[in-house]
Amino acid sequence: MPEVVERCLSTASRGLCVLAVDGLSYGVAEAALAHARTRPLRSTFPSTSTTAWLTAVTGADPSRHGALGMVYRAPDADCVTHLITGETYAFGPCPPPKNPLLHGGPTLFDRAVAAGGAAFVVGAELERLTGEWAAALLHGARVVPSPATELDADPVAVVERTVREVEAVLADPQDVPPLVWAYVNLDDHIHLAGYDDRLHASLRLLDTAASRWADAGWSVLAHADHGQVPVAPKAELLDAWARLDSPAHCRMPGGGAGRVRWMYPLPGHERELAAALSDALGDHALVLTPDDLAERGLLAATPVVRERIGAVVALATSAAFPVPDPTVAWEHGSLSDDEMLVPLAAWNAPLAQDA
Repeated sequence: MPEVVERCLSTASRGLCVLAVDGLSYGVAEAALAHARTRPLRSTFPSTSTTAWLTAVTGADPSRHGALGMVYRAPDADCVTHLITGETYAFGPCPPPKNPLLHGGPTLFDRAVAAGGAAFVVGAELERLTGEWAAALLHGARVVPSPATELDADPVAVVERTVREVEAVLADPQDVPPLVWAYVNLDDHIHLAGYDDRLHASLRLLDTAASRWADAGWSVLAHADHGQVPVAPKAELLDAWARLDSPAHCRMPGGGAGRVRWMYPLPGHERELAAALSDALGDHALVLTPDDLAERGLLAATPVVRERIGAVVALATSAAFPVPDPTVAWEHGSLSDDEMLVPLAAWNAPLAQDA
């Protein structure tokens, strides 16, 4: 994506607006964004926001930047850390991690500024985040403060707010064509209600706004980080996960995100735990090692990965998989097309054949 953005920005007469739409699958976007040209992109593995957005703005593979899912261990830590909140989880006392959770790098915002331009980020949700991930994601950008005091998860309200705040930036004259990157959080709604009528209505509003900006001479791109699929975790599988993800079998609580989860087995018990988990989850999961992930071309087994990911990894293959939050109706993280295939859409912007 940094190369796609850079190429589009270089040809944009007024500037480039990138709509970073969280949680949108390719099939839904293709049908709803009627005025855009769309093509599919493949998400990262894991197909989750922290991993995919950092790759999208830096171009770095997850095996290099290390933002692996939502919860994982920092190198040499005896606990796991939630990448967004900074909360740590352990089976006993655990000092705060001393090593970084991820490795940042130059972003598309850094590149735009280095080329003599300006880079703005609109996104009230991101503006409120602190910690390593937010700092790495937004590095080099000028974050535009949102006037919103409360954030509504309703997708129409999200799009209406985002459009207002983007248009305020577009109305401010710039010496050179700027990059305006806007985060559109549809993910929270989709987790609860899926791709319902309200979600489709919000996409029509987004398509209308993007078309209006394109007609006014702006170049506009939109892309997503992952899609979502319905989930219905079985109680017996949730119980089996809880039984195995315990001090009797593991060094620390498990990590991952949604439909991809991993465990940190006690030393010497890796094969035993993998066999027990595979037997417990049956056809509802694929149980692998980091080496297996590498052999399948999903995630290179670099030191960055081995220091963070668990030795026993479970990928959902059915809706019954024991996701961390069984109250959600839709989830993501695994390998189905509806999770992995996401849109790249353009209004008044070029789409390279190999994008």
